Amino acid sequence: MEITINKTSDCQVELKATVPAADVASVRDGIVGYYGKNVRIAGFRPGKAPKSVITKRYASEIKEELESRLQSDIQDKCLDENPDLKVLDFGTPQGEMQEDGSYTLTCVLTIVPDFELPEYMGIEVSVPTTDVTDAEVDDMLNKYAETSAKHEVVERTAAKGDVVVVDFKTTVEGKPTAEYCGKPVGFMEGREDYWVNLEDDRFIPELADGLVGVAAGESKEIVAQLKADFPLSDIAGKEVVFHCTVKEVREKQVPEITAELFASALPGKTLEEIRDIVRENIKSNKERSNDEAKADQISEKLADQLSFALPADLVERENENTAQRKMYAAIQAGDYESVKDMDAVREAAKAETERNLRVYFALQEIARREHVTATEAEMLDAIQNMARQAREKNLKNFVRKLHRENRMTGIRLSIVTSKVLDLLARNAKVTIAE
Repeated sequence: MEITINKTSDCQVELKATVPAADVASVRDGIVGYYGKNVRIAGFRPGKAPKSVITKRYASEIKEELESRLQSDIQDKCLDENPDLKVLDFGTPQGEMQEDGSYTLTCVLTIVPDFELPEYMGIEVSVPTTDVTDAEVDDMLNKYAETSAKHEVVERTAAKGDVVVVDFKTTVEGKPTAEYCGKPVGFMEGREDYWVNLEDDRFIPELADGLVGVAAGESKEIVAQLKADFPLSDIAGKEVVFHCTVKEVREKQVPEITAELFASALPGKTLEEIRDIVRENIKSNKERSNDEAKADQISEKLADQLSFALPADLVERENENTAQRKMYAAIQAGDYESVKDMDAVREAAKAETERNLRVYFALQEIARREHVTATEAEMLDAIQNMARQAREKNLKNFVRKLHRENRMTGIRLSIVTSKVLDLLARNAKVTIAE
C-alpha cells in the first residue's frame, strides 16, 4: 500500500493512496469467506456454497464492505505512518477500483492546527468533601421510606401533604372546555377519581391550593389562571373553572425505618448494616460527582489558556450539534421561548463550541505527549456497551457496521479523551471546599 500526503492549508492535507491488486484480492477473499460460512443459500449445506454463487448472490454487499474495509485500512496506515498528523476528519473519500485490480483513494483530511499547549499537570481544582454525615444517611433512608408510603382515607378536612380524590369537570367562559375549544381536550375536560397531591401540584397549582380545607362529600369551584405557554394553545392564558366534588381525603403515612422495611432490597441485614451500605453508596456518588467536577474545572482552565484559529467547516458542523443539544434541553425544561429563534441559539452556542473544540484538541495533544492510548480491550468493552444499547446481538455484524460508518476512530478518540482527563485529575492540585 502506497500513501502520499500533501499539506494544502493550515487545517487540511490531501491524502492519496493505492492498494495493490494482491492486497485487494486478499481482503475480498476474506469477506467472501465470511459470507460463505455465515449465510444460508437454498440448495447448499451451510458453508458449502461455491464462491461463484456467493459472489454473484451478494455482489453489492461484498463490494460495499470491500471498499469500506480498504478505506479503513488506508486510514489506519495513514495514522500509523504519520503519528504527528492529528486528523480530525477524513472527509469524503473518493475511491475507485482500477482495471488491474488495484484500488485508489483520494480524500481531503481536516487536521488540528498548530498551537502552543499550556501547562497541564498540577491544575488547581476545588471539590467538596466526600465525608458522609449521619444526617445524609438519615435523609436517604427517609427518602426510601417515602417511596413505601401509603395514603389512607381519613375523616377530616384536607391539609397540605394530603391527597384529595375528586371528580371534576371544567368550563371556560361558562362553557364546557371541549365546547369552548370546539374539539376534545382530554384531561382538561374532566376526570373521575382523580388524585390531587396537595403538597406539590406544579401543573395547575391553584387546584391543589383550592382543595386545602375541603372534606369528603363537599363540592367546590376553583378558578385557575393558565399560563401563556400552557400546552393547549386554545385555552393558554385563560381562566378555567374546575367544578370539583371531593370523594376522599387521604393522609400520607410513611412507614417507620426498620430493617424489615428494607428486607426485600437487603435481606438479612440489620439496620446498622443497612446504614453502612447507604453511607458507602453516598460516598461513592460523591466521589463520582467530584471526578466529574474535576474534569469540568480542568477543561475550563485549559480553555481559558487556549486561543487559536479553528477550521470553519468543523466549527459550523459542531456548532449545529451544540445548538440542537441546547434546544432539546430547553424544551425538556419547558422553556419554549428561548428556542423559537434557532439562528440566535446557534450564534449564542458558537463561543461554547469553539472552547470545547480547543479543549478537545489540547487533550489529544496531551495524549500524544503522555503516550495515552486506547487498548484493544478498552475498544472491545466500549463496542460491547454500544451493541447492548443498540440491542445488537451479533457483535461481528455490529463491528462491521461501525467500520462501514467510519466510527471506529471516533470511539478510540473518545476513550483516549476520557483517560487523559483521568490522568490530569490524578495529578491536579485538589482543594477541599467548605
